[in-house]
Amino acid sequence: MDDTTAHDAPGAPNGAPDHDARPYRRNPDLLLEWADGGGPVLVDCGSWRKFAAKAVLVDLLNQLDRPHTADQLQDHWRESAPGGDVRRLLDRLAAAGILRRCAPPPTDAAEDAEDAAKDPGAGWTAYERAVHARSGLGPDAAAGRGTPPPARLDHPGVDAVIALPDGADAPSRPLVDVLAARRSVRGYAPDPVPLPLLAALLARAVRVRGHLAPRAYQQTQRPAPSGGARHSLEVHLVARTVAGLAPGAYHYDPFAHVLHRLAPWTDDLAAFQQRTVTDPALLDHAPPASLCLTAVAARTTWKYEGMALSLIYRDTGCLMQTLSLTATDLGLASCLTGRMEAPFTAPFLPPSLRAHLSHVGNMALGLPTSPLAAPDVTPLDL
Repeated sequence: MDDTTAHDAPGAPNGAPDHDARPYRRNPDLLLEWADGGGPVLVDCGSWRKFAAKAVLVDLLNQLDRPHTADQLQDHWRESAPGGDVRRLLDRLAAAGILRRCAPPPTDAAEDAEDAAKDPGAGWTAYERAVHARSGLGPDAAAGRGTPPPARLDHPGVDAVIALPDGADAPSRPLVDVLAARRSVRGYAPDPVPLPLLAALLARAVRVRGHLAPRAYQQTQRPAPSGGARHSLEVHLVARTVAGLAPGAYHYDPFAHVLHRLAPWTDDLAAFQQRTVTDPALLDHAPPASLCLTAVAARTTWKYEGMALSLIYRDTGCLMQTLSLTATDLGLASCLTGRMEAPFTAPFLPPSLRAHLSHVGNMALGLPTSPLAAPDVTPLDL
């Protein structure tokens, strides 16, 4: 960790301060956290450098949320600057990456957009930069020790187990046709979703095919890829109108290919589907069914602590694409949503389990109002 403070920031190249008139601003990629040994540190989420942070420096950075010139800061920081030279102090902090030199504030929206386009980090928050930078460092050295969490979720409160057909008789098409026809569908027929089609979707996209060696690592082989074969994701079904199923919430057990019934249909469950699927997907009506995707993060953090969140998000994308293509192949209409609740409020889960599950995505499901075909798109003008 760099021991850089308001008093001992490294100097500018060749010791020559920059005396142009551009204002200074706090590096937007800085986060304030505490070091392992105690004491606050500044973390540059772009370069992953760390600096010791004294109160006087944090106070300065608080003022530099907006651009200020050296003259504007002179009266406030003369006592903190070596020899009273505030400009030299600011230049040294800029050389360290704690501050940035910037153009004067834009006078109109066009200039603001132009400045944003020049910033390679435009649109990213410091937290997103931190996750991205940390994931690039790889897992912590201590990861992978001890007993790995189980690959199978032991769901408490199950009041019924519904065996599912294997889906082997469900229709299928060439992959090239499925890829061409895949699209997000926001209108569904009023008919219930046939249970055999739902079972085929889960069997083809989610079902566990077997264990991978060494078995002690709790690695499994499944249709969608996962970092380290850890497969943290769990699939819960919110069934409004599914033929052969009582309305309510279910958990899919990918090992036994069964549904565990967790809760009957309630107003709370309807509201959960509304805010995680219907509203974010811009649907006029609630879908006949939806899938709620969650992650047992501990499965991935056991092996990839330090970069697990990035891997879980990638696993989610892989599973979403697999579900979407499989639904298209089966003639089901679907629409994915990225709405995530934090904290997770699913009414069909006990609080003790919700605390160990991270909500990562959703999928609306139903029958199409007409046979699915390739979407109507405008050809590229090359």
